[in-house]
Amino acid sequence: MLTAKSIIPALLLCCYCFAQAWSQKPAITNDTYRTWTRLSPDYGIRNDGRYLWYQYGAPATGEILVLRTVDTSLYREFPRGFNPAFTGQRFLFQLPGDTLAIFSSDSIMYLPGVSTYTVVDNQLILQKVDALSWIDLHTGHSKTICNSYVDQIAFDGQQLAFIKGDTLLYYQQGMDTTRIRCDRCTGPLQFSRDGRRIITRLMPAKLPAPSQIRVWHYQDNYLQKPPPVPTTIAIRLEDDQVLPINAQGTQIAYQDGGRYIITQKSLNYPEYYWNKTIISTLYLVDTHTGETKTIATNKYKLLVQPAISPGEKYITWYDPSSGYIRCYEIATGRKYDLLKGINIAQWANGDSTVYIHTTYDIWEVDPTSKKSPVNLTHGKRQHTIFRLLFPGVFTAFNTRTKENGFWRWINGRLVPATMDSCLYYVPQYPLDQYKPIKALDTTVYLLQRMQGTAAPNLLLTDDFGSLTPVTNFQPQAAYNWMKVELLKEGLLYKPENFDPQKKYPVIFHYYERSKDYLHRYLPPALSDGSLNVAAYVSNGYIVCIPEIRTKKGRTGKSAARAVLRAAKHLSSFSWIDQQKMGLQGHSFGGYITNYLITHSDLFAAAQSSAGPVNFFSGYGAIRKITGTAMQQLYEQGQNNMGVTPWDRPLRYLKNSPVIRANSVHTPLLLMHNDNDNAVPFAQSIELFTALRRLQRPVWLIQYRNEGHQLFRTPEQLDFTIRQQQFFDHYLKGQPAPDWMKDH
Repeated sequence: MLTAKSIIPALLLCCYCFAQAWSQKPAITNDTYRTWTRLSPDYGIRNDGRYLWYQYGAPATGEILVLRTVDTSLYREFPRGFNPAFTGQRFLFQLPGDTLAIFSSDSIMYLPGVSTYTVVDNQLILQKVDALSWIDLHTGHSKTICNSYVDQIAFDGQQLAFIKGDTLLYYQQGMDTTRIRCDRCTGPLQFSRDGRRIITRLMPAKLPAPSQIRVWHYQDNYLQKPPPVPTTIAIRLEDDQVLPINAQGTQIAYQDGGRYIITQKSLNYPEYYWNKTIISTLYLVDTHTGETKTIATNKYKLLVQPAISPGEKYITWYDPSSGYIRCYEIATGRKYDLLKGINIAQWANGDSTVYIHTTYDIWEVDPTSKKSPVNLTHGKRQHTIFRLLFPGVFTAFNTRTKENGFWRWINGRLVPATMDSCLYYVPQYPLDQYKPIKALDTTVYLLQRMQGTAAPNLLLTDDFGSLTPVTNFQPQAAYNWMKVELLKEGLLYKPENFDPQKKYPVIFHYYERSKDYLHRYLPPALSDGSLNVAAYVSNGYIVCIPEIRTKKGRTGKSAARAVLRAAKHLSSFSWIDQQKMGLQGHSFGGYITNYLITHSDLFAAAQSSAGPVNFFSGYGAIRKITGTAMQQLYEQGQNNMGVTPWDRPLRYLKNSPVIRANSVHTPLLLMHNDNDNAVPFAQSIELFTALRRLQRPVWLIQYRNEGHQLFRTPEQLDFTIRQQQFFDHYLKGQPAPDWMKDH
C-alpha cells in the first residue's frame, strides 16, 4: 500500500529524472538538417472537400506524398511521390523512374515510361520518350497523337497544342491527325479561356556574333544589350489568322487567357527614374481584332501592376506619381482615380465592385467612381493589417502584438473568427510561405499554423473558428530547441534549456525589419551565407535579431544605432557575457556588419557575407551577370542615399566602411564569391586588402562558381563549419582551427 511518505520521494525522483532528460536533449549538429522532418508548402484539397494531399520529408529520406480523406477513413503514403493532382474522383502523381500512378477507389494503376503528364476533367495527356498520348479516363480510350517527344504542351481538356522542334501542331477530339498551325514558334503555349485562340511566341531572329570591339555610347538605353523581346502572337483557330500582340519596342505586361492583353513599352526599368528617353506607356490589345489602344502614359514614373478585371470590363494599374489605383473602362474609354492604395485585392462577380488594399485596410470601391469608397476594416485604429483572402474571409495581423488570424464578413459587418499568437498566413514575404486553399465546391479550407517553438502543421476548417489538426510534425521536440521573445529592439532567441545563472555569448544577426517575424519557424539548415539561428541557439548561444530601419542618407549610422541599442539593452542582463558579443549579416546585413566594426569596438568577432564596403565604387559598378548598373540601388534602393555621389560626396563617404578601415580592431571573417550578381566581389576584396595592409585579423573565404548565396551543399557545409569555428574561437574560447592560424 502506497503512503504519502512513499509517494513524495517517488514523485521527486520522477521530476528529477524528467528534468535530467529534458536538460539532456541533444544539440543540433551540422548533420541534423538531413533528417529534420519538414512539411512542404505545397498541398491540395479535392473540389468536394473529401480528400486532401500533402508532402513531408527530410533531405536524407526524400519527400513522402500523403493522400488521405478528411475524416481519416483512408490514409496512404507514397514515398518519393511528386507532381500530384486531383481530377474528378481520381488522384494522380508520379514516382521516380518515369511512372505515373492513378489512384481511384482505393486501387492504383501504374503507367510506366511517363516523363510528364497533364490532366483536365479526367482527360489525360501523357508524354513518353517516344510518344504523346491522349487518354479518356472515363472510357479508357487512348490515342497516340505524336510518335515522338515534344517540347511544350497546352491542353484545356478538349483540345491540345504542342511544339515539335519549332512547329506548332494542333489536335482536338474527332480529328484524324494533327494540323500545323504555325512555324518558328517557341513557348509558352496557352489556350484562351474561350478556347478560340492559341497564345504563343515566335522565335526571335538569330543575333550576329559579338564583335571583338564594343563601343559604349552615352545614349545607349542599356549598358549591356538585352536579348530581343520575342513577338507574342494570337492564332485564331477558326481561320488560322495570326495576330501579332506586342509591337516592336513593347512587351507583354499582363495576360490571363482572356480577350484582351496588356502590353507596355520595353525599357530599362532600373534606370527609368532618370533616363526619360522612353515614356512608360500601357497598351490594350484586342486578340479578336488585333486592335491596339493606348491606355496610359507617364513620363516621370513607371506605371506598374497592370491588370484586367475578371469580366474584362476594366483595366487597373498603380500610378506612383499620384499614389492612386487607376481604372480604365474598356467599353467607354473613361478613366477613373479609384483610391490611394497598394494593390487590387479582388473583384466582385460581374466586375461591379473592386476591393483595394491600403496600408492597413480593405476598401470597397465602385470602379466607375459613382459611389464613394467604403472602408470595410478600419484596421489602422486597431493596429491591425487586414487583407482579403477569399470572398468574405480576411487575414489579419496585429502590428503590436504580432498575433495573426482570420476575420469574416457576416451579416454586413466584420467579426473576428480567430486571432492567435502564431503565424497562419500573411501575404507578405517571408510570412506567405503556406497559403490557405479552398475546396472549390464547398466551404472547407486547408491552412497551416506555426510558431517559433512549433513546426508548421496543416489544419482543416469550415469557419476559421474551429480548426481541426491534419498533421503533427514536431521534430524540434527531440532537441534542445529555442524560445523567442519580442523586445522593443527586435527578437531575442534563447536556448530551451536557458539558465539565467550562466553567462551566454550573443550574436547579433540582422537584415532589415525583424519584429513581424516573431512567430516564424526557423528550422536547422546549412548556411548559404547567413546565420542558422536554430543551430547556434541549440549550441548555447543567444541570438538577437534587431529591428533595422534606415534613414535616407544615413543608412549605415541608422542601422548601426539599432544594433547598438539592442546590444546596450542585452548588456544589462547578468546572463549576457558582455565580452563575447558577435555580429553576423549577409548582403545588406553584411554591409551593417562592415559599418559597425568600423565605428565600434564593442564586439569580439564579426562575420560578413557579400556586403558592400565602398559606396563610391559600388555606385559605379555593374552587375556581373546581367550587366545592369548599380546606381539605382544606391540612389533609390536599399542603400538609400537619395542622391548621386557628385551631388553629395560626403554622404557617400560617411556611409563607406572601407574609408575607416584603420578603425577596425574586431576580428572579421568575410565570405564572398566572384559570380555575385548582387554585390560585386570587389567590394569584399577592398576591405580585405585594406585590413591586410593594416595587419588586422581578417579572413576571406571565396567559393568558385558560387554567387551571392551558396547553393551547393558541399560549399554550404564547408562555410557552416568555418563560420562556427570562427565564432566558437572568439566567443567561446575554443582553439583556432588550422585555417585561421598563421601560415
